[in-house]
Amino acid sequence: MKTKSSRLTIEEIAKMAGVSKTTISRVINKKPDVHPDTRKKILEIIEENGYHPNLFATGKTSQKINHIGLIIPYTVESIFSNQFFVDVLSGILNEVEKRGFYLLICYVHKTNYVEIYNQKRVEGFVLMSPDALHRSIIHELQSVNIPFVSTSKLLNEPDILFVDIDNIKGARLAVEHLLSLGHKKIAFIGEPTLTSNYERLSGYKQTLLENNIEIDDEYIQTIENSSIQSGYEKMMSLMELENPPTAIFSACDIMAFGAEKAVQERGKKVPEDISIIGFDDISLSQYMTPPLTTIRQPSIEKGAIAASLLIDSLAEEKEQETRILDVELIIRNSTGPVRSD
Repeated sequence: MKTKSSRLTIEEIAKMAGVSKTTISRVINKKPDVHPDTRKKILEIIEENGYHPNLFATGKTSQKINHIGLIIPYTVESIFSNQFFVDVLSGILNEVEKRGFYLLICYVHKTNYVEIYNQKRVEGFVLMSPDALHRSIIHELQSVNIPFVSTSKLLNEPDILFVDIDNIKGARLAVEHLLSLGHKKIAFIGEPTLTSNYERLSGYKQTLLENNIEIDDEYIQTIENSSIQSGYEKMMSLMELENPPTAIFSACDIMAFGAEKAVQERGKKVPEDISIIGFDDISLSQYMTPPLTTIRQPSIEKGAIAASLLIDSLAEEKEQETRILDVELIIRNSTGPVRSD
């Protein structure tokens, strides 16, 4: 799938003005030997289209910005308390440094992205895992053709460049694993405003229906923020049901950690009484008690590819392609056969 170019190119301006790319470059760089009428026409096209020159393309190597902005649409605490986000950030930082750039971190409540871009403080932005509540950021960037890449897909936003994983496949792997162990009463815990969690919920439902298992709405526990505490609270609620589940599919590992803690506090065992599977395979998952079965996604690679796509789009002035990465089932000791009563 190809997305629309995130900024007008020199080639497009040249075509609109009926002149060569060299002439456009001379106008942008304020060089002489351009007819006043031609210069005026080009500047009007630039102004009308909100074009901001790509310093790579104009040849102004001495004026390279060499800064990429990272938009974090969450609180600092929520980012750095979740190892998944830290891994994505690590991938972004590694790639930015490798490519000779610097990273400017921008927090959602304190930053005017358009102003930062127009002041030529950054060449473009990487947008960290936006959810449905962050559409205004995307529309703001798009409205003035600011180049950006998202580290996740957003539903009903087909024209953004993003890197993501096959969330539905991951959910299918998780639920099929639990089904293979004899579980039929499988609950889901997730944050539906995140496209990733919405797709994981969809994959959960599809897999149950394909296996002739009726979906029980009581088993679908939605939360507002992914955290250990939210996983703990939802697990407690599930265990209070008259017909509690025998297995849990958590849409991220940190909520699975909270679910494990809740089960153990109630004097039950994982996986003997309740099996739990997470999603992400953050490094702590293998050190939990018991170690967490999960769906591995290449989070560091995801961040690196997002940064690379943005930098390549700036340097090459051409469309880049959205990337969907694969996932893998990692079986550890938090899942086991359903207990036969």
